Amino acid sequence: MKIARYRGLVAAALAAAALLSALPARAVDLLVMNPGFEADPAADGAFVVIAPAPTGWQAYDPSGMLASSPGLNALGVIRPRLGHDYFPGGSTEGVNAALVFLAGPEAGEAGLQQTLVATLAPATVYTLQVDVGNIASGVSLPGSSGGAGNFFDLDGFPGYRIELLAGGTVLAADSSSAGLIPEGEFRTATLSFDAASAAPALLGQALGLRLVNLKAPGTAEVPNIEVDFDHVRLQALPAPVPEPGSGLLLAGGLACWVIALGRRRIRR
Repeated sequence: MKIARYRGLVAAALAAAALLSALPARAVDLLVMNPGFEADPAADGAFVVIAPAPTGWQAYDPSGMLASSPGLNALGVIRPRLGHDYFPGGSTEGVNAALVFLAGPEAGEAGLQQTLVATLAPATVYTLQVDVGNIASGVSLPGSSGGAGNFFDLDGFPGYRIELLAGGTVLAADSSSAGLIPEGEFRTATLSFDAASAAPALLGQALGLRLVNLKAPGTAEVPNIEVDFDHVRLQALPAPVPEPGSGLLLAGGLACWVIALGRRRIRR
């Protein structure tokens, strides 16, 4: 009876190990600093220019636009007031959103970027989501950089791009998934990247994010226009198939535990 029970416990342990190794993986939220741009205060309804960039972020300025025309090209945060001109529905996360304002004559693009603590892992699918805003024309409120009562013609949309990077190399980019964004509203942009397609040299490199105002032509008052960003989130989904031998290792460990337990009982 004891031997039969002992064999049954071993079989149960092996079955449990097989079940555990087959469980689907769960997505993990990776740490993004200041993902909702709440770390920099702004008065209700106001926008604030922040140099060089909002807390936790760095300027992305490949053409030197921000450096050459700091009074016309700027990064900062905006706190939309419900019912007011810019974003009548408010921001999508917290009370703030980031702004990338490009009004200078320079050609090019600019935006925000951040290097994460997390690194590119093998057998993992990454999903980046960012809420992208198409700000409507409006009059600045008290507390805004440059003062209150200034009218900004912001009709049109200059285009956006979001990027996922590793070691400074762009892994994936998106500039269309948000669709047509109505004036004064936000829409969610999404991109995914499977690390199985990454160059081996990039594995283990620090991940990075980039949020870009494309300054594309065709807006009502080129290039006096901005793109706003909010609620930045990045998830990592490990591959559901366990690494070779992991199920056997787990099964062996449970079986050894059961064997040791059974021997103690037999001796008694």
